[in-house]
Amino acid sequence: MGSGAITVVLIFLLLFVSWQTIYVANRDLVRARAWGDLARRALPFAALLLMVSSLLVVQAYGKGWALLAWMAVSGVVIIGASLLSVPSLERRASRAFRGGDYAQAAQLYGELADEKPLARNKAFLGAALGAAERNEESVEASTQAIGADPQYGLAYFNRALILHKMGKKGRSVKDLEKALETDLPRRFRSAAQRMLEDLS
Repeated sequence: MGSGAITVVLIFLLLFVSWQTIYVANRDLVRARAWGDLARRALPFAALLLMVSSLLVVQAYGKGWALLAWMAVSGVVIIGASLLSVPSLERRASRAFRGGDYAQAAQLYGELADEKPLARNKAFLGAALGAAERNEESVEASTQAIGADPQYGLAYFNRALILHKMGKKGRSVKDLEKALETDLPRRFRSAAQRMLEDLS
């Protein structure tokens, strides 16, 4: 296999992995038929696809300076697509949550859930409310997320954590078991399994 063929295989592998990553992280948007939100989340993939397509042209017809210009423009396009793929309100809420300002995160996620009542936004609100020690409201937001998408495992996981904190072990175990039956990201899946083993 020549170097050109290896490059093409690697490019297609990169595209496949990129698309798979975006799809797996956003299956809830597919279930909700939130096509606009899914398209927005796929912007980095579209930028990567554009970059790969243009690379073939640049390699065939471009000179040394053209490759450098292509790299600079591609970098700007990918960074821009990544920034545009997440709404600014969600970015601000996530930043507040990661920074430990749970009250601000809860307020911003609340606005996001009001603006777009998707299961993920309600689940994020539930997590922020729980971190802010507003347990009853957290359980309610997580329950709303489950009602919006019964396959959104993160909502069950968040609710299980709060129920456990509230001393409701039986309900927490049920939610952990349900979370493991649904669409739960890998890092939360292992945490749920460990927690379930500890509670059993």
